[in-house]
Amino acid sequence: VASNEGNSSAAGSGAESAALFSKLRSFSIGSGPNSPQRVVSNLRGFLTHRLSNITPSDTGWRDSILSIPKKWLSTAESVDEFGFPDTLPKVPVPPLEQTMADYVLALEPITTAAQLERTKGIIKQFSAPQGLGPRLHQYLVDKREAEDNWAYYYWLNDMYMNVRIPLPINSNPGMVFPPRRFRTVHDVAHFAARLLDGIVAHKEMLDSGELPLERTASREKNQPLCMAQYYRLLGSCRRPGVERDSQYLTPREKPVDSDEDRHVVVICRNQMYCVVLQANDRGKLSESEIASQILYVLSDAPCLPGKPAPIGLLTAEPRTRWAQDREALQLDERNQRNLELIETALLVLCLDEPLGANFNARGFSGATPSVHSAGERDETNMAHEMIHGGGSEFNSGNRWFDKTMQLIICTDGSWGLCYEHSTSEGIAVVQLLEKIYKKIVEHPADDNGMPQHHLPPPERLEWHVNAQVQQRFAQAAITVDKAIDNLDFYVYRYKGYGKNFIKSCQVSPDVYIQLSLQLAHFKLYGHLVATYESASTRRFLHGRVDCIRAASSEALEWAKAMCQGEGANVPLESDREDDEEDARKVKFSIYSKDHLRELFRCAVARQTEVMVKNILGNGIDIPLLGLREACLEVTGELHELFTDDSYKISQCFLLSTSQVACSTDSFMGYGPVTPRGYGCSYNPHTDQIVFCVSAFYACEDTSASRYAKSLQDSLDIMRDLLQN
Repeated sequence: VASNEGNSSAAGSGAESAALFSKLRSFSIGSGPNSPQRVVSNLRGFLTHRLSNITPSDTGWRDSILSIPKKWLSTAESVDEFGFPDTLPKVPVPPLEQTMADYVLALEPITTAAQLERTKGIIKQFSAPQGLGPRLHQYLVDKREAEDNWAYYYWLNDMYMNVRIPLPINSNPGMVFPPRRFRTVHDVAHFAARLLDGIVAHKEMLDSGELPLERTASREKNQPLCMAQYYRLLGSCRRPGVERDSQYLTPREKPVDSDEDRHVVVICRNQMYCVVLQANDRGKLSESEIASQILYVLSDAPCLPGKPAPIGLLTAEPRTRWAQDREALQLDERNQRNLELIETALLVLCLDEPLGANFNARGFSGATPSVHSAGERDETNMAHEMIHGGGSEFNSGNRWFDKTMQLIICTDGSWGLCYEHSTSEGIAVVQLLEKIYKKIVEHPADDNGMPQHHLPPPERLEWHVNAQVQQRFAQAAITVDKAIDNLDFYVYRYKGYGKNFIKSCQVSPDVYIQLSLQLAHFKLYGHLVATYESASTRRFLHGRVDCIRAASSEALEWAKAMCQGEGANVPLESDREDDEEDARKVKFSIYSKDHLRELFRCAVARQTEVMVKNILGNGIDIPLLGLREACLEVTGELHELFTDDSYKISQCFLLSTSQVACSTDSFMGYGPVTPRGYGCSYNPHTDQIVFCVSAFYACEDTSASRYAKSLQDSLDIMRDLLQN
């Protein structure tokens, strides 16, 4: 997040300043309710609430006052080199009035006037002094005092553990890296070995506690960030449950006498092998030793008699169904051990066969061609492989979708990742793999043939499949193939400009792109919808994300003006969309460019405000979720606020977005989160923007290529509006 905060000197009413400092002095230093952490949280909330109505000209004074708690605490407890407390603050519970007011603002552009008025009445009753709201708010405040992160499990269960739909497409993102050139199968084994060697080195760094601490770049610059999710990437796994899933997480601190080996599970042609990378009796394997183990797998799997049972395909089922199948598998002791080896493995390595050209992009006329390719396969094709594997007849059984990290290497040189999202956000995964990949690129190793090493071959996992489970494979294949056939996915590169031009307009690239997504949707449908963008809350202990809602009243007014009276619904490719038809359209201007720029600046200001509130722990979705769950825990039922039509509309994210910034020419994508919605990740570069757009073919109103075309048009007219 770019910071435009000034360093102006403090100014303002002497009486009010005296009152503030009196408030400051009234806190005592100690434990319990007056502990330094509690004080800084309370004081920040007090200052933010009291100073929220200060005029824009007074912002420098307000910023200076709000910086007091950090400096004051620097003499109150142990602090780091930048003056921040050594312990991270807890996620705040924003004032109830603030949450309700921001909730109304979020509803304005996506609900009807009648729906909004009804909701305002419900909020008034809920928030009244004798209403349920203050009671639930206090329940959350007390919960915050008692727990490290009051919201974490509410959020984890709602976002992931309670969701019953399959992981591929719906939850697990796929990431594509620049493809490699493999001349022989030895090249495949050697590249896999280098990746795995980097994984082991990273695990050693984690176990030694040497992972560098990350800090914020703006908004209280250099504030430390929570690193907990970085420790959950390797050796973790999701476990299906009949009603709720759970997680297997590697203990941060292992016993000194622990004799655990570090291993990975390699899957090739649906056969699974346990490859030990570091053992107590022989230490860490060298790259060439790892390569010899991978080469054994590549040569052994195709030669085995009979077709192996596609056990991994079951992990792509709906969660309750997979939980039942997993219980059936566990009736056999060998299967129990296999499941344990998979769950405790550092990661799963999938050695794939290439997908057919039928998975290539279905773009639009005039779209930029794919940059990366592997044979006849384009970037969209490679993304399909990473997200779901291509189906039961291709690589979807060559997976374990519960595993946090699945490295995928295809024999044609395409490679990437499928990751289970519940343990961490994308940034942790991206940073880990990009670090390893850059080392490989910067230090290419000479491969003069594959040395022979006298190591025992990796153990092949043998499964005992009873009749009940055997019947499930055919049913699972139908379910998986149907879901894959329904996915409309498109990797689109916008080449008109990138971050450099956007920054020249003095706008945050993320804010700019979010507004382009709103404009693209409005151009197609004539209205805005509930939009999700993940916002990191890692400034707080065990912080994960909240939701930046980009659909604002300001964005709606700007989009209306930009469309200049155009009708909604851009025609599909099949409706003869071409340049001649565009040329025949009558174009006229209702508003001046100055007016359009002013509306754009208002939309930018609003989007920036929402973004900053979220990263500082004052979003609305986490507090609303907390109030909803508290309501169930306190009263045993849901208040009308959470059964209201407006609430349902606000929680149905028809546009689910996220910025996945990569330092390499890579990209990450995922499916929509609702049957009628879009998914859209984006990766802004200096001179281009890479979008991964998704929809479902079953919905006649959505189309990935159609939305990408609308994005191109939107970004073009935004450039025309703002350049010079």
